Amino acid sequence: MKHLYFILLIGILTSCTTSEENTKPHKTLIDFFLPLPNQAPLVSEGTWGAEVVLPRDTANGLEDATLKNWCYWDGSIVKDDAGKYHMYASRWTQELSHSKGWNKGSKGMHSVSDHLFGPYKDLGEAWPNWNNGMGHNVIGLRMHDGRYALVNSEVVPGEVFVSDNPEGPFERLGNFKIDPNGYYPGWGRYNELDDGAMKAGVVGHLSNVMIILRPDGRYMMVARHCVPMISDNGILGPYKMLADKAWLGVKGLPQFKMEDPTVWYSDNMYHIAVNFHGADSTFHLTSADGIHNWKNRGLVYHNSRNVFKHTDGTVENWFTVQRPTVYVEDEEVKAFNFSVIDVHKGKDKANDNHGSKVIVVPFDGKAFRKHINQIVEAENNLSDATPAPVPWQSTDIGTVKTNGNTGYDAEVNTIRVKACGNKIDATQDAFRYVYQEVSGDIASQVLVLSHDVSENPVKAGLMIRSSLEDDAPFIYAAIDKGTGFTLTKRDKKGTTVSTVHKSEMEAPYYLRMIKKGDLVSCYISSSNRLNWKMVGKLKIDLNDTFYMGLASTSNNSAETGFARYKNAEIHTLGKPKQDGIVNHTFPDTISASGIVDFEIEMESIKANDIWVELQNVQTLEKYKVLRKRCWKSGSYKLTYDAGKPLDPNATYWFVIKTVPMHFHDSEHIQSAFKKVFVQ
Repeated sequence: MKHLYFILLIGILTSCTTSEENTKPHKTLIDFFLPLPNQAPLVSEGTWGAEVVLPRDTANGLEDATLKNWCYWDGSIVKDDAGKYHMYASRWTQELSHSKGWNKGSKGMHSVSDHLFGPYKDLGEAWPNWNNGMGHNVIGLRMHDGRYALVNSEVVPGEVFVSDNPEGPFERLGNFKIDPNGYYPGWGRYNELDDGAMKAGVVGHLSNVMIILRPDGRYMMVARHCVPMISDNGILGPYKMLADKAWLGVKGLPQFKMEDPTVWYSDNMYHIAVNFHGADSTFHLTSADGIHNWKNRGLVYHNSRNVFKHTDGTVENWFTVQRPTVYVEDEEVKAFNFSVIDVHKGKDKANDNHGSKVIVVPFDGKAFRKHINQIVEAENNLSDATPAPVPWQSTDIGTVKTNGNTGYDAEVNTIRVKACGNKIDATQDAFRYVYQEVSGDIASQVLVLSHDVSENPVKAGLMIRSSLEDDAPFIYAAIDKGTGFTLTKRDKKGTTVSTVHKSEMEAPYYLRMIKKGDLVSCYISSSNRLNWKMVGKLKIDLNDTFYMGLASTSNNSAETGFARYKNAEIHTLGKPKQDGIVNHTFPDTISASGIVDFEIEMESIKANDIWVELQNVQTLEKYKVLRKRCWKSGSYKLTYDAGKPLDPNATYWFVIKTVPMHFHDSEHIQSAFKKVFVQ
């Protein structure tokens, strides 16, 4: 009884402490900016600017204090091996207004300073011998091989210049390659649906491109629409879209007018700062893997918070603040750059007393790291103590060296599994199973999130199983950290496991299983945008009731591996929890006749239309559209006819869209496309 009283008392004290802590103002990134150190005395005379930005330190960052020559924008900082700081940015002559300067006269430029906060000396154009030096959205970085790289977008399609020396000369390496991976292509490059791009003549251009080096050796791009893209093949790509817009559906964030994102890695996580240009605010998001599960961490900037404050209390109130970039050293944030202008952009005219500069603001990265890590650790502890929602159940199967754990993060609908176990490839299994007891014909689907956040080996995937005994028959579709995808099967109780299919791929990936009778069809997809590939159709003998779920193991390690499953669902086949789920395999080749036979599997709550289109990649010629109404779930055999013979020397985009009945194809639920060849 004494022990019970002691436990209750601790609980009461903890509750009181938590209540007191909750009354304290919650800090966000904006609270960790430090006062601007004076690089020179603050001045009001002999310089430009509206009264609200005076007096100011004209030696901070990059500016033309006399405004005789240049307006500056963009700007990111790279430190060289000798300890000098290089800011790469864009500039245009004061003889142009802001609205004309940034898109008509903007040039990529290079500057240098002995100090992080400036002053930065303008050393001229960065690539004067290419395209008349044209450049905007300019950023700099060190590549994985140590070379210096400059990124140029918005006024050009999106390109990279490289040099062994931070001062150049910079030579053009080439244009970025983008793989939409089934997502909307306009999230990468502007397309004809973007009115602004059509008006400006920049269809096909990337905008607001930010590139960072990931700790896993890959390159990561975030452009205007804030869609994470990853390249496994160097800085030019192809960059594969792996998710939707990072801010989409995130609690507390505006869902429109979001632009100018920047991305960085620090504090053992990925960060994005993205502008809401509807209210001159910048928001902070974080993610464990830089692809999924972004969370809102509050403000980076707001025009009411006096971010540009000097040590003596003087505040520079810049009218427009955009294009944040981050200077990180030893994985700790040291400073932020902001592009600032003293008046509304439209009121900055040619040869007036208004202009723009790049300002550098110091940041308390050490305190911020402690703060954000505490928040994330508390969230993870809470999630790991929260069971997966009903009807999910969880247990260790077989003999494991360390007990597993199943948690749930409701904010991002993610099941978190810490699992020990064996390789699930012999006669007895050992793993962590998160499952549902089911019967009849069923379908299951899940997004296996990146394994990069697991310190130890981990295999994670979907498993259908006849019982919870450790030698039961099963089919297992899984992604193994570092070794790829495998589809395995145990035919009979107590027998060894056979491998049906292997692929080189890494999480994140979507997995799907459909059981119909005694056949189980297994599919994989990199984006859940119709581009599903069937990797096996296997026969299995199951009991009337059996088990479907998420199987995780650390492959014989005594330590637990960490797996995460997003949007896991199991439902009776034909009765999905979301509308318009389609499985199919794209054809790799099309006959010269333009006639293609293929099959789709539709699961839908309501009637949907399937649209099939074909377009010549080289000439952009579009062919006939097939429209098929699917009144209910099931398999549909389709025949597409282009209506004319196809050129055997050309390649074609094969496009499929799922569109709600009576809607236009631009309002599709899902869409995907693939480049195909004429047979």
